[in-house]
Amino acid sequence: MVLYGGTPILLTALYFIAFAGSGKGMRVSKSKITTAKVVYDDFQDIIAISGIIEPKETFLIDASEGGVVQEIYVEDGIMVKKGDPLIRLTNASMMLDFMNRETQIVEQINNLRSTRINLDQTKRQIEEQIVDIRYQLSEQKRQFAIDTNLFLDEVISETEFKASQAQLHYLEKKMKLLQERHETDEQYRLSQIHRIDASIELMERNLEAIKKNLENLTVKAPMDGQLNSFDHDVGQTKSRGENLGRIDATNGFRVSARVDQYYLNRVKVGQVAKVPISGKLYNMTVNKVLPTISNNQFEILLSFQDSVLPDIRRGQNVQVRLELSAKSKSLMVAKGGFFQSTAGKYVFVLADDVTAIKREVTLGAQNPKFIQVINGLEEGETIITSSYSAFGDAEEILIKKD
Repeated sequence: MVLYGGTPILLTALYFIAFAGSGKGMRVSKSKITTAKVVYDDFQDIIAISGIIEPKETFLIDASEGGVVQEIYVEDGIMVKKGDPLIRLTNASMMLDFMNRETQIVEQINNLRSTRINLDQTKRQIEEQIVDIRYQLSEQKRQFAIDTNLFLDEVISETEFKASQAQLHYLEKKMKLLQERHETDEQYRLSQIHRIDASIELMERNLEAIKKNLENLTVKAPMDGQLNSFDHDVGQTKSRGENLGRIDATNGFRVSARVDQYYLNRVKVGQVAKVPISGKLYNMTVNKVLPTISNNQFEILLSFQDSVLPDIRRGQNVQVRLELSAKSKSLMVAKGGFFQSTAGKYVFVLADDVTAIKREVTLGAQNPKFIQVINGLEEGETIITSSYSAFGDAEEILIKKD
């Protein structure tokens, strides 16, 4: 009786001794491992990434000109309208420079306008001379006609006749010269006036630009929204281009997420994602992929497909489940620590309740719960899914009951 009842115990003990002595096996307590069956079901390639809620539109407020804070009109966190004054700076050097340049420009404009007036006056003087000569020429023509008849009738001498004729020729020549001068001067005058008007216009624009620079010392809201990161004190010095805060639009939010560079070629605009926030699952869509790699990651922007709850706030951290593929039937196994230990090159497959044998496999895509099986396993087989870090070079695992 005793021999019969002790035979199984003796055989098991002998198996453990032989197994341990082979150099390829290792004994592990059942409570130290987890297992899972290979199943054939719907598989979807999904990655879990961290994201941050941010406004759909944000405008950074920068100082167009440097200066000292003179007045602060609003407080951080309030709602503002486009054009509302936010802060006023003073810049004594800039003000002095404006006054000097304004004086110079105004003086140059006045000089140009004086030149334009002189050109117009010269034109009028020549036109007046032409009118006078034209009148004299008309009178001389009439007088010469009379003198011609008188000379033919021998009333006046030949000398008087020739003098009358010479005066007519003089006035005709003078009239011709004045008209030619008038035409030449007019072309020059029109050209000069065009240049003067263009110069005046340019100087006036420069003057407006200088005035606008002064106006930029009063920083105004560029858009409607909520003012944030706006913390200043009177007397502080602000450099040109320094950031003064931002305005967040209140017409919607988006999610910014960082993705491992491994997925750069697989993440596309239009892909769907799901984000749980405050107990609600939101549907989202990738609307921008920024391919620049930083710290082995790239950034994506996702937009909400659903209306969001009012308690969503900028800066909230969320977990994004990004769907890289549609659902399809596939062999798969539950995720576990074994993948990190083996990089998916092999698994330990249970041959029975007490033995697991090492087997090479090919694994594919994964999602937060499952890893796709490409080759090496069949539906219904069971593998050890916990970490293999303690197994070393073991080829077989003997599972001890606790």
